[in-house]
Amino acid sequence: MIPKTSNDNKSVQAQANLWITRLDKGLSSVEKQQLIAWLNQDKAHYSALQRMSSLWGDISTQHELNGLFCAKPDKKPASDYLMKGCLAASIFFVAILTTNLANDINQLWQDPKNTSSQHLAYQTFSTQFGQQKEITLTDGSSIKLNTNTVIEVAYSALQRKITLIRGEAKFDVAKDKNRPFTVISGQNSFTALGTVYNVQRDNNHDMELLVKEGRVLVSMANTSRTVLLDAIKSSQSTLTNQKAMNIVTAGEKLAITKQSLNAKQTLSNSAIEKELAWQQGMLIFDGEPLSQVLSEVQRYNSINFMPIADDIADLKISGYFKSNDINGLLQSLNYNFAIDYQKVSNNTFSLNRA
Repeated sequence: MIPKTSNDNKSVQAQANLWITRLDKGLSSVEKQQLIAWLNQDKAHYSALQRMSSLWGDISTQHELNGLFCAKPDKKPASDYLMKGCLAASIFFVAILTTNLANDINQLWQDPKNTSSQHLAYQTFSTQFGQQKEITLTDGSSIKLNTNTVIEVAYSALQRKITLIRGEAKFDVAKDKNRPFTVISGQNSFTALGTVYNVQRDNNHDMELLVKEGRVLVSMANTSRTVLLDAIKSSQSTLTNQKAMNIVTAGEKLAITKQSLNAKQTLSNSAIEKELAWQQGMLIFDGEPLSQVLSEVQRYNSINFMPIADDIADLKISGYFKSNDINGLLQSLNYNFAIDYQKVSNNTFSLNRA
């Protein structure tokens, strides 16, 4: 469905959101022409789209939008503000790439004609590197944010929607059979069916869902409220459209990439404890290669590691570490695994075999 034209500020923002979402999926040649026509209808359209694109963390989407702005017109020049925006967009996207902003947009998962989506109360919460934060929402649900995480909370009388823009969060959901509690990340949504669950989104926009209690319905971000309500009210684990939906139950983990929905894994209690150790400020490793350990540690600290040699990159690391204790980790690597470390600059370390 192509967004309808309206000059109402909320409607224009909603239309811009939908266009960015479509850009992420890829526009057909017809849709590209429709987007250009929409931009030329009003200067506010271009401003809204540029504002939404600044919050988008997918590099491929930024490139496509940048290329579209700078495309040559078929017959006559586009309006002045659109053509002037070509250079500005190029500089803007370079800034995004160099500063590595990982923000997302607020995706509309209901039909844009449904006026209930226009009465949402929005709040944004975030954490910095190494910081964690717990939030209690108005309905009694709680959210714990892991390091370097951004979420947007949107509540209305009909729905409870959380957009995971980046990072990782645990959701402890208060039951409300009339208002679905849905976490949206990228093109997927995770709807609680009386649940405690964890969602992680990495820099490549791959996602991981772990359900600690209850069940979570996994579906597309634009799944209608009616379908979600039917799922909540149903006591069965099977739904009418199994191809489009998936239910993950307590003790299961589901990994989602842009290319596929991977098979569910059943985890032991110790494996769940390991996955959720961040909530106690800990990192647990059980035979992961050193390269993966260092990558995980960097999620919690504003530090960098120089590229490590192959002879230690695959070294298997096991142990319990405080997520923000870099010195403790380095000393442990030196004592237990004979790895020397050196501080190259204020926030950069090199590691080598002792």
